Amino acid sequence: MSECFQNIFLLNDNQLKCEEFRSSLVYTGESIYEVIKISEGVPLFIEDHIARLKDTAAIRHKKLWLDAGEIKLRVKKLLDLNQIGFGNVKVVFNFQSGEDSHGNFLSYFIEHHYPEEEKYISGVPAILYHAVREYPSAKVINQNLRSAIFKKLIDTGAYEALLVNDEGFITEGSRSNVFFVKGNEIFSAPDGEVLSGIARKYILQVCEIKNIVVNFIKVHCNQINDFHAAFISGTSPGMLPLYKIGSVTLEPDYELIKIIRKGYQMIENKYITINKDNRSGI
Repeated sequence: MSECFQNIFLLNDNQLKCEEFRSSLVYTGESIYEVIKISEGVPLFIEDHIARLKDTAAIRHKKLWLDAGEIKLRVKKLLDLNQIGFGNVKVVFNFQSGEDSHGNFLSYFIEHHYPEEEKYISGVPAILYHAVREYPSAKVINQNLRSAIFKKLIDTGAYEALLVNDEGFITEGSRSNVFFVKGNEIFSAPDGEVLSGIARKYILQVCEIKNIVVNFIKVHCNQINDFHAAFISGTSPGMLPLYKIGSVTLEPDYELIKIIRKGYQMIENKYITINKDNRSGI
């Protein structure tokens, strides 16, 4: 099954049919990427995604050959060609082995799975998975780890896998950031030890505005019982509560989670409203 969704994808300056998409364009060599949520025709927080692309490139000692304006224009072109105003768009800078500069740039829709609204009340299950991403601050494709976790999620029926390092500390989700809640305080792994999620950034802004204490410390997998609640954040789900991690049950309808999510939704809605007229956030 092709990763390319909808009808048309962009490969450098060419527009091609999804039937022509080859996974080797992305999974051969090294790829740095972002997945951008499209809502009402607006690429949500696209400036933050482009900034993270640049950060990842710097960490991996790579050079991007498109600037922010060019990336935005190509995403807009992709939306126009497919006449789609919602979903997830993946942008990829692919570097073939031995290349120091130009490789391939791809932009294409991927299949999206947004949680049902009921899940934001009842929560979703997560599992623990012992693994460490080699470059936690960089968004680099690791197909082997991705495939192994995906299989585990299918086997267990869990929504997300929380990564546990060699010392037993929970760092982040396989495709999300994770927060723990005790009383009126939030706990999350320190910056630099996890991928700086875009949703995470705005959740932390909400916490600052509402004077919610955030503790930047990792939680040990044996300490989950010490917390009242937990939630994850990411491009597709936004902010989503967990009702259990492994065998430990939690409170998905915890009041502090509802307060933070309401604030996060307000930030999303404001961004969409401001950028809706020009449709691409440019």
